[in-house]
Amino acid sequence: MIRNYLRVALRHIARNKAYSSINIGGLAIGMACCILIAQYVAYELSYDNYHVDS
Repeated sequence: MIRNYLRVALRHIARNKAYSSINIGGLAIGMACCILIAQYVAYELSYDNYHVDS
């Protein structure tokens, strides 16, 4: 079943190259931004952790 889904997805990507590349690029940019924001939040929350009553 998964093999069929992959085959259909690859056919769709091959037929609509511009549309697929825009979607894949947008997904990659969105994931990168999410990771960067998560790293920034983790850094800000770890600031002054060595104080007892921070």
